[in-house]
Amino acid sequence: MSQLQLRGLIPAFPTPLTADGEIDDRGLERIVEYQIAGGVSGLVPLGGTGEATALTHAQRVKALEVTVAVAAGRVPVIAGVLDAGFGGACDSARAYEKAGADGLMVIPPFYTRTDQSGLLRYFRALRKEVSVPFVLYDNPYRTHTVIAPETIACMAEEGLAVGMKASNTDLYHLDHVSKLVPDGFAILSGQDTLFVQQVILGASGGVLTSAALIPGYWANVQSLAEQGRVAEALGAQGLLNPLMDALFAEEFPTAVRAAFERIGLSTGTALPPVGALSEAALGRVHAAVDALLDSGVLKEVPKH
Repeated sequence: MSQLQLRGLIPAFPTPLTADGEIDDRGLERIVEYQIAGGVSGLVPLGGTGEATALTHAQRVKALEVTVAVAAGRVPVIAGVLDAGFGGACDSARAYEKAGADGLMVIPPFYTRTDQSGLLRYFRALRKEVSVPFVLYDNPYRTHTVIAPETIACMAEEGLAVGMKASNTDLYHLDHVSKLVPDGFAILSGQDTLFVQQVILGASGGVLTSAALIPGYWANVQSLAEQGRVAEALGAQGLLNPLMDALFAEEFPTAVRAAFERIGLSTGTALPPVGALSEAALGRVHAAVDALLDSGVLKEVPKH
């Protein structure tokens, strides 16, 4: 497998859509350029924030192709493989490798309930289908499966994954993982609200939704945490609580689209079953974004 540098902020971001629900090429180009200009270390299209499971296979491939073309090798592109089972995951993995993904962020199967041995069988079989590196997507909230730290360590030792996105709020679990995995296995925070805590426990960066809006701010938070300036890091993270509370309110990721719209990057509307925000929730998004604009943390994007 090729090397994949997994450090710093590697945001998941919304998939811009036209009024009829198709991929908005120009909107996608603008949001990718915005993130790269903001200093991201990589990009994660087709994650949950990108509503990958609501897009058709052809739409997902197109979104990835546009992202890869705009990134043009400046940062790695890690495509989310969020299929429920093996056949779909194989199709996606092969198509995404062909489309130019530098790596794949793979979620465990979530329709067929399995045990730890089954998880290893799944990743061993999928690993044979493509050559690009895998980042394990540990998200028990979505999969209803807890991956044991020992299983993650086994995946790392066998080369089934070069890193993981830890979207698990159990910090005790993450502490065990960090002690068991070999050197070189990258742990990436998957929890915006626990980023500092996960960095303290060994995360080398994060796949954060809010980092798509303010990657530079989050990079500074990571730097503070790694320097041992924990109180400052937690304080800086806490200043984003209104934004994070607003982004994850109601049906995700509608609020994320609203936040991008507020700074001048239109991404369209979410796909069914996700609906519109209530007026109260939309007001909270606008208030949080406006406060960051007023403080200079965020800047409006000029219209082209």
